[in-house]
Amino acid sequence: MRTGSMDDPAPGGLWNAFVAAKKDYNGHQAAFHQQVRDRTAVLARALDQGGWDRATALAYMAEFGGDTLPLLPRLVELSLSHGLAGDVRAAIAGVPRDDLLPALEPLVLDRLVAADDDEYRRLAELLDHVRAWDALARLLDRARASGDPRIRDVAAEYE
Repeated sequence: MRTGSMDDPAPGGLWNAFVAAKKDYNGHQAAFHQQVRDRTAVLARALDQGGWDRATALAYMAEFGGDTLPLLPRLVELSLSHGLAGDVRAAIAGVPRDDLLPALEPLVLDRLVAADDDEYRRLAELLDHVRAWDALARLLDRARASGDPRIRDVAAEYE
């Protein structure tokens, strides 16, 4: 691939190559969405692969949330990773809200039984990101009642 400087928008320049790659990406994304029968299985494997597979799956789910709900338990787990949290939150936020909220709350609240302060914080950030206010209130109530002062600090951060 021939590339030029950003100051040179001539054919073969970096900007034109970038535009062509984005167009190609969108075409492949549409074909995947329209032609692959079990997208959820493909996305699940990609999440487990890591690297570019995981990043691409998360970007896809952020745009097309209809395939994401069955993967919610795995996504909640991945949301605890500092490096992945933002992309995972965007993928989870792609799920239609009426489907997301009833499924997300029990997954998050069940994790709190053995959660440390960092997990409480990541889960609170997830609930805040998707505007799951009732679930966030329950998480913060549990944090306030914790015997661990670091977990109680999570609740204090939201006051």
